[in-house]
Amino acid sequence: MKYSFFWGVNALVFILSLSINAQNTKSSQPNVIIIMADDMGYGDPKCYNPESKIPTPNMDALSEQGVLFTDAHTASSVCTPSRYALLTGRYAWRSRLKKKVSWSGYDDPLIHKDETTLADIFQKAGYNTGVVGKWHLGMNFSRKIDIDFVKPKTHHEKGAKGTRDVDFSTAIHNGPNYLGFDYAFLSAAGHNMEPFCYIENDYTVGIPNIWRKTKDTLHPDVSAVEVHEGWMVKGWDSRKVGPDLTSKAINFIENSVAKNPEKPFFLYLPTVSPHRPCTPPDFIKGKSEAGERGDMVAEFDWTVGQIMKTLDHLNIDENTILIVTSDNGATKTSDDGKTYEHKSCGNLRGFKGGTFEGGHRVPLIVRWPSRIQGGQKNDNLVCLLDFYNTFSELLLIEPETKGGEDSYNILPTLLEQKAVRQSLVMQSSTGQFAIRDTKWKLIFQRNTPTALFNLEEDPFEEKNLLELEPDNIERLTELLNTTKWQ
Repeated sequence: MKYSFFWGVNALVFILSLSINAQNTKSSQPNVIIIMADDMGYGDPKCYNPESKIPTPNMDALSEQGVLFTDAHTASSVCTPSRYALLTGRYAWRSRLKKKVSWSGYDDPLIHKDETTLADIFQKAGYNTGVVGKWHLGMNFSRKIDIDFVKPKTHHEKGAKGTRDVDFSTAIHNGPNYLGFDYAFLSAAGHNMEPFCYIENDYTVGIPNIWRKTKDTLHPDVSAVEVHEGWMVKGWDSRKVGPDLTSKAINFIENSVAKNPEKPFFLYLPTVSPHRPCTPPDFIKGKSEAGERGDMVAEFDWTVGQIMKTLDHLNIDENTILIVTSDNGATKTSDDGKTYEHKSCGNLRGFKGGTFEGGHRVPLIVRWPSRIQGGQKNDNLVCLLDFYNTFSELLLIEPETKGGEDSYNILPTLLEQKAVRQSLVMQSSTGQFAIRDTKWKLIFQRNTPTALFNLEEDPFEEKNLLELEPDNIERLTELLNTTKWQ
């Protein structure tokens, strides 16, 4: 576990006092909620981009009540490795996943039992833990024909070659309930991948017995972009997924408080919006001026608002840490191929999947009213995998197995605007790397440096300094190699 030497004495005393109080009085422990969008870019919320064509009143309000981070990143520019990093505090390239993503809900679990997850940390600290939303980290379904687990496809294959030999009547193994979550209500891999059903704890909700074809819209004028073929439960409607997940998340919060008001809870809420297919519900459709993708961002903002209202109604907002962010950068266009003159990643270069800033620099807003003054802007470098060691330190929980190797405790950054993280490794969907150290960023292709940027002077990566800074190239290359092999 990494410890920062950048702490001030006051910050250290404050953090230790919080931890001691948390041990002595459970009610003093903050509830924690992480709401993570799927492909929301730096330019989507108006609090990041005043010219955004999408109304985001709830995120805008949240930014005035908490801290808005301007230099927050995911560890990868695509979803599966980004989610792995958040929950384990480890770069995903330390796992078996060296590039790309999982291609269905049937993939073997990427997180193994020998890894301590963020949920494990909270569970060991006495929290009620729940996950509601898109999992996309694998779980084991049984086969009908043989006594074995389903063998998933290993490539995208344009959504074809769905898996037919699945026994949905038996328990699912090695999902979130095996990894520190007391409760789970999930879409296994999002609303574009098989199977098309909800999973509550270790069982599907209903039996998927309808074969959905690739890009089958199901309903007139509803997008099916990137939809894979596979088993679907009767009555499945992609337009209802966002509201359904929001409702389940609210139920988890309300039930946690009702059952034991003195016991804190941790909720991980990874939404399916605004990932394709962009299928906003009727009460959201047309809210934005950025097409159906813009409407899906508006749906995400609505979800944030519903959670905020719930916390206020239950009178627990003061001591609840509410985190709103995204798993990676945005796509450039809506499902119809149009941009609607909306800059989903703002003025950053690049989009989802790449190593330019638009692929991995994401919105991050953190609110904790009882401890953090609202209306702050924080320009320090942070990564979503830092929440692992941040909460481990706050709760004084040491991981019992692997976990947190690449995570930093950013409480000094959050509480006192002090820099903790200086460097960061980023990875593209194809497995290419970039290394950041303070203001310098070096991008590689096939282990060869191809671009060097001074982000302090050139935040939009317009001037490649590769031919002008040989010493920085050598230093950053060595730093990347040292990090990869440490």
